[in-house]
Amino acid sequence: MTRVVEEFGTGFVHTTITEDGAGRYLWTRRPGPDRDGGVRRPHPLAARAVRAVSRGEVELVLPEPAADDAAVTYRTALPYSVAGVFLGAGDGGDRSAGDVEALAAATLTHAAGALARLHAAAPPSVELPGPEGPRRLLGWLRTGHAPRAGAHLHTRAVRVLGRDRMAVVEAWCAAAGRERRVLLHGAPGHGILVPRAGGRAGALLTGEDLAAGLPEFDVGWLIGELVEFREAARRLGHGPLREIDYDGLIGRVTEGYGAPLDPAAVSRSAVLRFLTHTHDFAAYVGWHDFLLGYLDILAGLVDAVRAGEPVSRGVAPYETLRAGAA
Repeated sequence: MTRVVEEFGTGFVHTTITEDGAGRYLWTRRPGPDRDGGVRRPHPLAARAVRAVSRGEVELVLPEPAADDAAVTYRTALPYSVAGVFLGAGDGGDRSAGDVEALAAATLTHAAGALARLHAAAPPSVELPGPEGPRRLLGWLRTGHAPRAGAHLHTRAVRVLGRDRMAVVEAWCAAAGRERRVLLHGAPGHGILVPRAGGRAGALLTGEDLAAGLPEFDVGWLIGELVEFREAARRLGHGPLREIDYDGLIGRVTEGYGAPLDPAAVSRSAVLRFLTHTHDFAAYVGWHDFLLGYLDILAGLVDAVRAGEPVSRGVAPYETLRAGAA
């Protein structure tokens, strides 16, 4: 017998978490009412490539067969995500900042290792698209069209970011779609990352966004949410657990990846993630004035990355990180 543990969603995706009666949890994800298209299932050949490298302290969990063609379902050991822990939702509500940071550090380290395994896998013999997030963002940058408050956000973005910065970000989005070198997760995020805790492996829900591109894309996408949390705390005075060392967590991601990365490419991807989430909140949740603060922050980040500065001290060449740990 199953029971609903939690249910949440936006205009983009709706998630229902149920207990399966055997101590496991089913995450069923369906398209939200404002989504253009359904939740994509992985191509069988791409799924086979993922399955070959899926095992680890954070596992790459593929969707299970389901009768509902509009949904995908994943089975995990816990009913909450790293994002839920950061935001104080679900099981994370009674944790101290130190406990949250320790749990996130361990999980993010191994999640980065899972991405490294995926990127090293033999690519499937099927053509995969570039990452979907930058394509969605690029359409909005060029046209201003998006559901709910997306058009209003675009009007404000033109004023705050200016046409020059927006053109720079457009070029970054276009490059993310052209560069196709390794098998990518495509959208590794904290909301689909189940913690590694209590001796149980963590899980990164994988399959909906499988893509091809630069490995730095996935790593930067994961880091981008940490940059957002950091800046919301530092600059806007809100957000989850301001006491956390987000730059330290970013360093755990790059260390856990364990292979050379281009800091500039990682930083560009992190900024794209931050801006995509800003767009997605306006388009699939609605308007909130904190989005104006996000645009101010993003303007500075675009300028810094364009000038060659990384988004964090935790983003550095692998050799530098390894020497610092020696």
